[in-house]
Amino acid sequence: MTPPPLDADDPPSAPNSDAPPLPPQLQVSLPDDILEEILLRLSTAADLARASTSCTSFRHVVVPHSFARRYRSLHKVPVLGFLRADFYAAQSPHPSAPAANALAQAADFAFSFLPNPTCWSPRDVRDGRVLFSAVSVSEGRGDFIDATSNTFVDLVVCDPLSRRYIRIPPVPEDLADSVQHCGMLDFEPFFAPASDDVRQGESSFKVICKVLCENKVAVFVFSSHTGKWVSIQHHGLGALSNEVVDALYARCGLHRRHYAHGCFCWVLEWMDKLLMLDTREMKFTIIDLPPNSHGGRLAIVEAGEGMIGLLNIGMRTLDFYCKVWRNKSKGTKEWQHSTINHPLPNYHWCIIGADEEYLLLRGISLDWPWFGSSSQQRPDIEYFALELKTFQLERMYVSKNKMMHAHLYRGFPPLLSPPSI
Repeated sequence: MTPPPLDADDPPSAPNSDAPPLPPQLQVSLPDDILEEILLRLSTAADLARASTSCTSFRHVVVPHSFARRYRSLHKVPVLGFLRADFYAAQSPHPSAPAANALAQAADFAFSFLPNPTCWSPRDVRDGRVLFSAVSVSEGRGDFIDATSNTFVDLVVCDPLSRRYIRIPPVPEDLADSVQHCGMLDFEPFFAPASDDVRQGESSFKVICKVLCENKVAVFVFSSHTGKWVSIQHHGLGALSNEVVDALYARCGLHRRHYAHGCFCWVLEWMDKLLMLDTREMKFTIIDLPPNSHGGRLAIVEAGEGMIGLLNIGMRTLDFYCKVWRNKSKGTKEWQHSTINHPLPNYHWCIIGADEEYLLLRGISLDWPWFGSSSQQRPDIEYFALELKTFQLERMYVSKNKMMHAHLYRGFPPLLSPPSI
């Protein structure tokens, strides 16, 4: 039988007093130290950023610099883009695209906070810092030596995210005299790898300056911790031919720097040698290159404990050379060569930047209809990051502009990037 409808004025029926009461909802509150350990294990900075914006207690844990320091120590520093005259942020679908976009919006990559911002040229990028040198007043005799006075030019280190900068003092005359009258050809400043000395602090850095002369190469090192320059070592190269000197004046010499096993490396093409600077002992070593191994597709890589490797990217293959170069290491002292097929697309490849873990590649598809397109059409020029251990290739940027050289920019999004200066 259907019950009669309730009148609007009738009071609601009382609940069954015999029914058990509902249990109170549990409010789980984890201690901050447990919550920190959980957040530290998020695989990407993008996940961490989303978590920190979703909950006030999460953000309370993430904001301190101590958390950022721990997170950076546990996770590989992602590639966010590359820097030349401008910053080119990684584009979607690259996994770092959200973090790269956040960095591009928060930082000043026009470097408008520098004095005379149009008078500087980027030389290196590391740990959120950018090293600039003043543009030379000379033309065609190397960009970073003033040929009119044969002296070093000004350097500045800046942090585009915090908009801070430090002017590097000039190399003292008593140190500079050792090379200023030796036919200076090239002055290359770059950052030293981060120090393991915690006493120097996260904002400390070192700048290395390699000076190539007509018959030797010298190294000067500046420490932000001491605020001073020191002269490390001079290494004889023998007198260089006029052709080599002209090539170096035209910036065709040691323009690309590689890093492996704590050593910076340069290919000396006119000698078929590899110049290596050990940053731990600050000593030079010169070793022979294998024949037919140099060119724009050559990278110096780590090939195991005490082993140095040369990777040459061909059209469809990778030519790999390796040898023992430390005296205490076991193995053959001769170059060993192997050729393997690689999974890279059918592109014309050129290495335009490198660090210890990645190569910055410029690629142009060979499938472009070169003979069927009009002169007004140009192929896309694509820029990739190649992870050296896994050979994982990730496209970062597509453009019509062809860049000959650029600096990989690796870092974390602003949330995890305290001021580096």
